[in-house]
Amino acid sequence: MSCPPDASGRRDYLAAHVLPALDVRPFIGGAFVEPRTDATFAVGDPTTEQALVTMPAAGKADVEAAVEAARSAFDEGPWPRMSPSERGAVLNRLAGIIDRDLEDLALLESADAGKRFQGVRAWDIPHAATVYRYYAEWAGRIYGDTLPPAGPVRVSTQREPVGVCAAIIPWNFPFACISWKMAPALAAGCTVVIKAAERAPLSAQALASRFAEAGFPPGVVNVVTGAGDVAGAALASDARIDKITFTGSAETARSITRGSSWRMPRLTTELGGKGANVVFADADLDAALDATTDAVFDLSGQNCCAAGRTYVQREVYEEFVGRLVKQARSRRLGDPLDDSTQQGPLIDRDHLRTVSGMVTQALDDGARLLTGGSPAELGGLFYEPTLLGDVSAGDRISREEVFGPVGCVYPFTDLDEVVALANDSDYGLSASVWTSRPGTADSFAERVRVGTCWVNCFGYFLPYVPWGGVKLSGNGHDLGREGIEAFLSTKVVYRAP
Repeated sequence: MSCPPDASGRRDYLAAHVLPALDVRPFIGGAFVEPRTDATFAVGDPTTEQALVTMPAAGKADVEAAVEAARSAFDEGPWPRMSPSERGAVLNRLAGIIDRDLEDLALLESADAGKRFQGVRAWDIPHAATVYRYYAEWAGRIYGDTLPPAGPVRVSTQREPVGVCAAIIPWNFPFACISWKMAPALAAGCTVVIKAAERAPLSAQALASRFAEAGFPPGVVNVVTGAGDVAGAALASDARIDKITFTGSAETARSITRGSSWRMPRLTTELGGKGANVVFADADLDAALDATTDAVFDLSGQNCCAAGRTYVQREVYEEFVGRLVKQARSRRLGDPLDDSTQQGPLIDRDHLRTVSGMVTQALDDGARLLTGGSPAELGGLFYEPTLLGDVSAGDRISREEVFGPVGCVYPFTDLDEVVALANDSDYGLSASVWTSRPGTADSFAERVRVGTCWVNCFGYFLPYVPWGGVKLSGNGHDLGREGIEAFLSTKVVYRAP
């Protein structure tokens, strides 16, 4: 049966066909197993605030079993010893299975995370399949070097998988981020334990049910669910873990670093941002307006590269901001399973309170409300598209990631001023600039301190292009060649005659 075309039909299909087929138990050693703890948690639908399923909350014993399975699979199993073409073939089969099950996977991700079904079906799930295919090719590109000899002694290097990897996944892009971490790790020959996002774990569970069909040997990939301060902490502190890759908040990254520091595993982190979106007076304002609207409000602002700070040159500030306010007010909030919806709910009620509290504090601090500023009349977890003006660069709303549909707008005079403003942030993940002058674009891109700068565009993510940030936005990169380098170590071999 195919997924229906309307929201109510999709909900019925989800309840009758997709959720009953989902095994919510931990996936360890190649099979779903009974949990070793009685603790559970409800996975809610942000749109209805009703529970979708109840899942086991992994405890230390569950995590230890998953790590042991991954450790055994790496030390004794076939995966690291397979030929590159064999590993690549498995990754390609997984990509094909994802393509086949596109709509069911998209439905789970949409209902679970409150993301627009149309967007998840068009990008998140197909993108993940593309990432697996990209790294399937990389499996055969891993090789060392022959170096100049030292007299009669020959010198060479070889690249080896780092070992057992812990992948701790965020709730806003769970399916895509699993591919960013799992695909390069597996292509390198590593084994993996995935700690699914507690707020949105269902697509990870659905993926686990497809591992055996793809041909992964037991223990190569393991999936546990549960709270970060229990399951995540147990994973981070386990001495058998060689590498941790994490996407999430800086606060959680600090906890992971503290918990693992005694054994110093390799660590890659992507920790969000406070993106600067810069619009010069000579820009194509129509294109900049549409992109800015998406950059601020897409996924209800629950996006690490969201444009929390938009700087508009003074000559066009009033015109551009006035049009941006109209765009914000015209956005259609509603059920993410409805294809006409432009903006869905926030992830849960705690997050709604956080977003609302940050806006209230900004207004108390003197910000001017341009539009929005309250939970939506729709009720539930929906929050109005919100724009704030007259915001001080030192205010909390200018410094911290809101992770909601909230943008601040600021006027600027010239290039030097806006570069300084854009760089006046503890974060450095991404920025975008809009101008018709190549020299202005090049100068801004060169001087802004971020991991990614988009020029007259926004939001491109390509499997072969590295993604990461500087400052509080993290260390290391996902995707691209840098993505697989993070899962490889270099061994030097000296050979005497």
